[in-house]
Amino acid sequence: MTILLDTNVIMDALQERQPFDTAAKDILLRSQNGEITCCFTANAVTDIFYLYNKVRDSHSARIALNYLLANYKVVSITQEDCINALSLPIDDFEDALVVVCAKKAGVDFIVTRDEAFLREESSVPIISPDEFLKKLK
Repeated sequence: MTILLDTNVIMDALQERQPFDTAAKDILLRSQNGEITCCFTANAVTDIFYLYNKVRDSHSARIALNYLLANYKVVSITQEDCINALSLPIDDFEDALVVVCAKKAGVDFIVTRDEAFLREESSVPIISPDEFLKKLK
């Protein structure tokens, strides 16, 4: 099973944002163990660096990104992906881009903790980390 992680789930794990970090870390660990495959969008790379650097420092942000890039897949973003995202009926452009990338990557689920994103209509099912972990059991 392959999932695309929204930035908030990755940041929950990296920054140990309780109580959300438990599910986020479990998902990442399952991917490292080969039980599932996790990916995230290329634009999440810059967001993760920015957010982690803001809370910690540049060196820590680089270490975190090196870890993520070594263990999880990155879905590229093209001009065509951006154009397709703009055509979706999703107000949040970043969420629309995640949907386009998820479809392009052929993932089974988009996993997010973003309440508004969870309510969006999508060609790829959007679920919370807790819901995803229940599906694995």
